[in-house]
Amino acid sequence: MLSSLDDLRYLEAFERLGSAAAAGRDLGVAPSTVYRRIAALEQAVGFVCLERSRGITAAGRELAALARTTSVTLAGIARRARDRREEVRGTITVTTIDGFGPLLVAPIAALAAAFPLLRVDVHISDAGLSLRKGQAEIGLGLLSDPPQTLVGRKLFPVQFGVYGTRALAAEPEHARWLVLGTPLHNSWLGQWEREHVPQDRVAFATPSRRLLVDLAVASVGLNLMPARLAAEHPELVEVKQFRATTAPLTRPAWILTHPDLRKDARVSVVMKMLARHLAQADG
Repeated sequence: MLSSLDDLRYLEAFERLGSAAAAGRDLGVAPSTVYRRIAALEQAVGFVCLERSRGITAAGRELAALARTTSVTLAGIARRARDRREEVRGTITVTTIDGFGPLLVAPIAALAAAFPLLRVDVHISDAGLSLRKGQAEIGLGLLSDPPQTLVGRKLFPVQFGVYGTRALAAEPEHARWLVLGTPLHNSWLGQWEREHVPQDRVAFATPSRRLLVDLAVASVGLNLMPARLAAEHPELVEVKQFRATTAPLTRPAWILTHPDLRKDARVSVVMKMLARHLAQADG
């Protein structure tokens, strides 16, 4: 089996130019290197490609033709990839919620590497920018039912649970709590906290999901959080006595855009990259 297409270049040049010296000049190497690389190719494929007295064999000519075809094919792929990189340019705005922040690192890094002319602005806020008002091109969030005026795909279910360090989880009845602050205290998650968290045991309130997770890891208190975020911190364990009440909080994650933007090259590549990486992260 061929471990590299590179040795094919030496055979193709020899067959095309008629000698190792000419092939070497074309490739910028010594004639001995041409012979050595063709010998390596012969060992890889298991048959003779070049006879010193007779030149390229019939099988060698077939491989040389394959090398030319492969070279043209690879050049075409490279050209199309380059053209696509250049057409995906400009700025695109993604609006999402705080809890998705840690999951965006890998896809944004991949986008930066693949599309150097593309800028991605991420607006993180549970209030969010409005897709319908044109304030952002792509939205990523938790929705039971997305608006019919938007299009996209469902990614995965986001489950919630109460988590804390092992010491706090062992005696949850004595632990203090970390809860959502203004303006998120009126959200559906804030409502759960108002119903299940004694107000005299609240230690800290903030709208920042990342800060809530960091404080939970620091053993400041228990916190209602997405199971996916808790899984990133081995210090945290679930307080299972709350599982029955947190199960109904499960919401699907959606990635959405406006129908008019579906064929926009920027929107297409960003949505595909986000969906692929987030699906992998969840799996």
